[in-house]
Amino acid sequence: MDFTGIGSIADFAKGIFDKFWPPDADPNEKLKAVAEVQTMIEARESKLIDAQKSIIVAEMEQSDKFTKRARPAVVYSGLGFIFLNHVLAPITAYVAVLFGNDILELPTLELPNQFWWAWTSVCSIWVIGRSAEKRGVNNNIVKLITGS
Repeated sequence: MDFTGIGSIADFAKGIFDKFWPPDADPNEKLKAVAEVQTMIEARESKLIDAQKSIIVAEMEQSDKFTKRARPAVVYSGLGFIFLNHVLAPITAYVAVLFGNDILELPTLELPNQFWWAWTSVCSIWVIGRSAEKRGVNNNIVKLITGS
């Protein structure tokens, strides 16, 4: 089983050569071309892994604890608010009713629509930027999003 995807890419490249290589051409030339494409694919994968490694190393070497976690802090704060409003508060009210407090109508706690729009936007942009950064995209927009 190929977990890296390199084998399937190499098989794809070989399939293209099988389909478009002239049948009367020298088979040795075809083997050389397939080997060259596979070497190029392996070199690309190696560069991608090196880029991912350098990103992780740069993140770990950053000295300012807040700025390197500012966007995750927004994400985690939002998750905390959601947990408080939609999990902890209802469970607390339910337990209070079980222990004899006569709360006939439990208050409905809802986060405002502005929270959902803002938090979802921040999370989406951050996830897109981090995904682009991990794939080796290195331009001004990605730097602005990820803070690197």
